[in-house]
Amino acid sequence: MPLDQIVIQSAGSLSVAVLALLMVVLQLILLMRKPHFLLYAWSAAISFSAFIYAIGIFIEYNFPPGPISLMAGKLEWTAIVFQVHCLFGFTFVTMGMDGRRYHAIAAMIHCFLLTLLWFTDRLVSDQFATRHFAGMARPFVEPALGPWGHLFIVYATLASIGTIAFWIRHNGLNRRYHRPYLIGFVFWIGLGIHDGLAALGIVTSQYLMEYGFLVFSMIVLWVVFSKNDEAASEGKYRMITELANDGILVIQNDHVIFSNPACSTLLDRSVDDMATDDFLNFLTPADREPLTAYYDGLTDGKRIPDTLTLQLNRTNGTEKVVEFKASVVQYNHQPAVLAVVRDITERIREEKALRQSEEKVARLKKMESLGLLAGGVAHDLNNVLSGIVSYPDLLLMELPGESPLRQPVHTMKKSGLRAAAIVQDLLTIARGVAVEKQPLSLNTAVQNFMLSAEYQNLQKFHPDVSFNIKMDRQLLNINGSPIHIDKVVMNLASNAAEAIEGSGEVIVSTMNRYVDQPLKKYEDVKPGEYAVLCVKDNGPGISPDDMKRIFEPFYTKKVMGRSGTGLGLSVVWNVMQDHEGYIDITSDSNGTSFELYFPITRETVIDLNDTIDIETICGDGEEILVVDDVKSQREITSRMLKKWGYTTHTVASGEAAIEFVKNQPVALILLDMIMDPGMDGLETYRRIKASRPDQKAILLSGFAQTDQVKEALSLGAGRFMKKPVLFGALAKAVKEELTSSNCHLPN
Repeated sequence: MPLDQIVIQSAGSLSVAVLALLMVVLQLILLMRKPHFLLYAWSAAISFSAFIYAIGIFIEYNFPPGPISLMAGKLEWTAIVFQVHCLFGFTFVTMGMDGRRYHAIAAMIHCFLLTLLWFTDRLVSDQFATRHFAGMARPFVEPALGPWGHLFIVYATLASIGTIAFWIRHNGLNRRYHRPYLIGFVFWIGLGIHDGLAALGIVTSQYLMEYGFLVFSMIVLWVVFSKNDEAASEGKYRMITELANDGILVIQNDHVIFSNPACSTLLDRSVDDMATDDFLNFLTPADREPLTAYYDGLTDGKRIPDTLTLQLNRTNGTEKVVEFKASVVQYNHQPAVLAVVRDITERIREEKALRQSEEKVARLKKMESLGLLAGGVAHDLNNVLSGIVSYPDLLLMELPGESPLRQPVHTMKKSGLRAAAIVQDLLTIARGVAVEKQPLSLNTAVQNFMLSAEYQNLQKFHPDVSFNIKMDRQLLNINGSPIHIDKVVMNLASNAAEAIEGSGEVIVSTMNRYVDQPLKKYEDVKPGEYAVLCVKDNGPGISPDDMKRIFEPFYTKKVMGRSGTGLGLSVVWNVMQDHEGYIDITSDSNGTSFELYFPITRETVIDLNDTIDIETICGDGEEILVVDDVKSQREITSRMLKKWGYTTHTVASGEAAIEFVKNQPVALILLDMIMDPGMDGLETYRRIKASRPDQKAILLSGFAQTDQVKEALSLGAGRFMKKPVLFGALAKAVKEELTSSNCHLPN
């Protein structure tokens, strides 16, 4: 076409096409450099829509009615369909929304519309319409609308306007993009309405929508460049924050718009784009109001604390204690709240442990000081009491049987003996239990108490209190002083009965207990085997203040003159110290429980009624492997087995057991189920069975029968025994396992 025949009004359309094409090329180059930055792709697609629309208008201006002009008209409507699809794609990516469902549905609709457009005359007719634009010397000829063309215009307009709802409602997007985008959109849609009226036959000025395309494409490109700059700037800070141990949040428009990995780790989930109200759900109910007041005060410029200590409930069910600190900053040219969340769970735990340790040390020093004082007092009182206790007997020998003075002298003697008993308690507190220890059973101490005069007195003074005795018949022995252990049982039972107001129950029980891991109790209990004495009442409980002082000498809540000297629990505490045991106390409004942990001994107390047939349980040199991570357990078990005629080997881990069995078969394995660190009993037995399918084993654990134990039994282990294991019971179990029909003996 000669240049002198080009319509002047079409020069603007050609200029729009050229500029739009340059924008497409520029954005494709940038997209190749940053393929992950999808905004470039959608922005380039919008610019391409402007290009093909402007080309279509230019051709219609300068070509007569015919195939070329018809194709140009269809290009214009193709650009509009393409633009509608790209508007939603750009919106979803800009706002970080998942648009896959939209694209799947919209792609089918738009492909259907393009098929109607290019292969039928439903949307655009094969006939041509003449438009008389104001200011044009000759009429503008273009393809006329088809029978469904008007509906197509309505759909394109409403679909385009639909994207505005996302921009208005979405709070997470930087607000500085809203106004330019909306202005550009309104400008484009306004010119589109103008051209739509012309297409419907209303006289207007020339087509102007290509300029709307251009302006809107330029604004979109500005948004993309701005977002790219933000991403680059944010990337610098993100690299720093990703290495931070503290959680970092940026909150804007009541939404979290940025969080670092440490924050997600701390909360056990991502918080990006989370509303502040939803964030409160992570807190315990007691901490929600303080954080809300802190946040409101921060945003309103009020005076607030420097930091807040909060408790978080994580999605995995665990709890964290955090320190929350925030300040108002400018983020993406808008006010925002920058918050730092620091995990102080370990610090709080360590501080608590330190306080408890300091309290225990202070309590020990206090008891030591009081013990020294009690020792001095007891020494002097012994000298004074010698005459008071001895002389009444001499006087009674001299007085006739009917003398009225005999009763007062008897009273003096009883008072002296009572005072002497108190002095003995003081001496116990002062120097510890300095008597010889021997193997004994806590059950015997409980039985002695039930037959004692003290028990009869308790029943007399507390007729509404019942005693429930529960003794473990398989209780292991301890090494102790019978006199002082009896004293401990009596003191605890007396305290329990006197703590009950009215009717109630005192439960005295004994049991074996294996401690596999250190226990954090009133006193820290170390791992080991224990015989436990428990005395429990259903009285009103002990207050926290009294709990700190109950073992101090002469500290008592009993009625003066009725019972007690305030030395009972002091004696208990000192006896436990001397026996290297531990005390645990739990108390609430439903009652109090004292648990005393005594280290067990394998030495036996002679009992003629409990004999063992040596011939039936002795071994014949069979090789047995003992697998246990605790050295003392290996030694004790090995010594017991050797005494019964077996050859023993010991290893300290599952890995070592596997290697041992590979090189040297054994008749039986005694396998601890819980070994830390390293392989547990189940996995150890599973791997041994893989190489030696007939390998026999007895499982041992301080815990009750777990799912792991059941699985090991299903693999072929003979039986499960709970620690601590009794001497005779282990010998019997080993013998039965070795003599079972499918027992595997090494060659």
